[in-house]
Amino acid sequence: MKLSTSFLALAFSTLATANAFAGNFEFQNIRVGGSGCPSSSTQIVTAPDLSSASLLFQGFESHVPTAPSPKGGTNISLLNCNVFLDIRLPAGQKLETLEVSYDMRGNAFLDRGVTGSFRSFLMSSAGLGTERGGRGPELLQERSWLNTSIDQSDDFVVRATKTILLSSQCGNGNAGEKVQIHLQHQLGTQIVSGDSRTEGTITMDSSDMSGGIRLRATTSVCRQGPPGGGGNGGGRGPGRNCRVERQNGRAVMVCQ
Repeated sequence: MKLSTSFLALAFSTLATANAFAGNFEFQNIRVGGSGCPSSSTQIVTAPDLSSASLLFQGFESHVPTAPSPKGGTNISLLNCNVFLDIRLPAGQKLETLEVSYDMRGNAFLDRGVTGSFRSFLMSSAGLGTERGGRGPELLQERSWLNTSIDQSDDFVVRATKTILLSSQCGNGNAGEKVQIHLQHQLGTQIVSGDSRTEGTITMDSSDMSGGIRLRATTSVCRQGPPGGGGNGGGRGPGRNCRVERQNGRAVMVCQ
């Protein structure tokens, strides 16, 4: 059941609601770490305008039994891949949503008595009023293999989209203003019954097939104006939230 070393590609892209703002809206300071994607074996490639980035890392594979270690038994393997990124907002915009789209493929080879899972979480968000107020991690995607009565062999696809509501405050253009996001992907296998020959492997593989996670963030324009006014800026009254929508092939500003 030995599998070759694999690569998993994650592609990050950002799209503002109006093209006029796309040059100012950036993903920054993307970092990875964890047993599933240590930074020492991870390559991060960013676009010149910082509107997108690709991550390639080696060996996102969970296998049991694990090698003996002083920390515990050999029947559980849980790999974590942590992804941290900052979203910088220009003045007059606020972050509305973060859309996470999965298009990932892999292989599971689990002997009778072995379970496995892939899970993806939003661990935290912070900055510009997006703090989650003590809530725990939010499950974004899950794929599980829990039938321990049979051998399991599965070439699988994880394809789904999850939209996370963030609703940040309006940016003022300060250099330190940003929204910080922490995502975590987990790949695990566990022997719950069997003998010394029992084993299991799950791997996410993009060496011979495409796979990835795409992020798309949406913003809206914050317009300040007098109460009930036209909202072209400068007033001290309540703000108006505006966004650009495409209607009948034309870009239209919609304000509330």
